[in-house]
Amino acid sequence: MTDAPLPPTSPPPLDSPSLPTAEPTYLQRLRHLGGFIILLWVIEIADRLFFQSSLQNHGIHPRSFSHLQGFLFAPFLHAGWGHLFGNSTSLLILGAAILARGWRDLALVSVVSALTAGILIWIIGQTDSNHIGASSLVFGYLGFLLASGFYQRTPLTIIFAILVIIFYGGAIFGILPTESIRAANISWQAHLGGAIGGILVARQKKLKLPSHSDLTA
Repeated sequence: MTDAPLPPTSPPPLDSPSLPTAEPTYLQRLRHLGGFIILLWVIEIADRLFFQSSLQNHGIHPRSFSHLQGFLFAPFLHAGWGHLFGNSTSLLILGAAILARGWRDLALVSVVSALTAGILIWIIGQTDSNHIGASSLVFGYLGFLLASGFYQRTPLTIIFAILVIIFYGGAIFGILPTESIRAANISWQAHLGGAIGGILVARQKKLKLPSHSDLTA
């Protein structure tokens, strides 16, 4: 008695559900963050070498409809190497903490804090001023980490919030229009707007941690 041949298998239907893609590892997320920071340096180098620092003019100009591109470009532009270095260091440290939750959270906080900072600058910023810099994102990260400790109140979120207070507690005063901030041409509006964006995201998401002259901002 011979075995009958097996019928050919039909291909899966075209509308069959696809397998979920794997979540990037923490190391991969850090590489993506590092790539973003490298991009900031590439832009600054190109601005100095090829554009005579003219790209800095494409920041946010309060109540100016002719410079609305600043809402997109401002976080990528800086007023010098010291300005860029300070923001890069804070972006790396604070961004790495948020990446413990996932890259989507970091992306959301970045977009929302840049938008809220831009809106606040445009509404209340000094007329004829130009606001540039990524510290709107930095203060968005600060606001998000602090607010997550308040809203979530898990051991890890509280630890992150305490560390932020210890190492960045002094920076929080950068959201206030003090004389020293004004004298240094620092955009407190960008800081305040970014922090508001980070707090709003934390309040909305209430995430659970997984186990594992130019005014510069």
